[in-house]
Amino acid sequence: MTESLNHPAPPTPVSTPEADNYRNKRTCEDLYQRALIGPVFYLIGCVLILAIAGYHRQWPLYSALPLAAFVLLWILRYRHRPPPPNSSAEAYATWKRQQWRLQHVGSIVWGIIPALVGWQQGHPDSAVMVAVISTVAFGTAASQAFAVHPSQARVTILILMLPTAIVYALPALDLGSTAITLFIYTFYLMANLKRSAKEYAQQVETEINLISSRAEVARMSLTDALTNLPNRLSYERAWTQAWNLAVRKQESLGLLMLDLDHFKQINDQYGHLGGDACLRHFADLLQQYVRRDSDIIARIGGEEFVVILPATTEDDASAMAEQLRTALVAQPCQFEGAAIAMTVSIGVGTLDLHADADPAATFSRVDAACYDAKGAGRNCVMAAKPILPVRNSAANHATSS
Repeated sequence: MTESLNHPAPPTPVSTPEADNYRNKRTCEDLYQRALIGPVFYLIGCVLILAIAGYHRQWPLYSALPLAAFVLLWILRYRHRPPPPNSSAEAYATWKRQQWRLQHVGSIVWGIIPALVGWQQGHPDSAVMVAVISTVAFGTAASQAFAVHPSQARVTILILMLPTAIVYALPALDLGSTAITLFIYTFYLMANLKRSAKEYAQQVETEINLISSRAEVARMSLTDALTNLPNRLSYERAWTQAWNLAVRKQESLGLLMLDLDHFKQINDQYGHLGGDACLRHFADLLQQYVRRDSDIIARIGGEEFVVILPATTEDDASAMAEQLRTALVAQPCQFEGAAIAMTVSIGVGTLDLHADADPAATFSRVDAACYDAKGAGRNCVMAAKPILPVRNSAANHATSS
């Protein structure tokens, strides 16, 4: 138990298009930012070696070549920016291949420098020590910074470390002990890279799980848990958006207000489990008959549902309501061997561009029509009544916007 607390299990990788896109985006951005600093330190290390060994006076042209190479390399890395968010997996993969080519070029250039310094000096003087310390520092940085892509990071470490270690191991040079140290430290960096890569992968997966959890919480806050339909909050947002869009386009917009009849009696007779089964049954029926992608079904109360029907006339909305009413009568809810008969009262209405001042005005008329259907004996469809035009109508709202 103590061991599990000290070493928690790594988060389970999430396999969704969104998660894969986040991984690609995160790894590319990290690789880009971390690769930018490399040429700067290569340049600083090169300047120190040249100054200590005096190569800039002895071979000024050759000394300038690596300095120019590192400046050019920084410019190329800076300009090679990651793909924009939500790019294709192939676009991310292509960018990574190109970025690692730039990375390996820098490693090759630096890997040659300390090897040449050791070959030229032949013994562990100040220039050699600066070259070795710089190489060890760059290899250590690579094992940490480039754990984002461990296989390529291994190549980077080997390019940085092995040329110097191999040259220093030559019998003609008095650098054998330094070579052994470099070989040993190279193996250490490989082991350290494995740990760093694991920690980086766990960090990314933790972030993905956290983002997924937040998205699920947000979805649940807008979803009715029983029917899995949008809830009242979700409906209010969708209705406002649909109403404003219809006003701007001067289009028709239908709304159905549906209230199951005698639902309390169903709960009293069959219990809350039976009532829940009836609500799910009605939600399933609505989804069977309301099929357009633009239509929105929501549960806004205990036994109250609404259907938003963009670009729908009142005649078409009334026909849809009648179809739903008759379908519910024909398809009772099956619960524990019993067929629970159900009916629904429905109010129908459309946006009145000349009278409705806001989304609430349209909803109020349709809601009143649903109450009229209840008062007329239930199990029927009633159309919303028009009202007298008001100054702040939807038509005026559209003109002003």
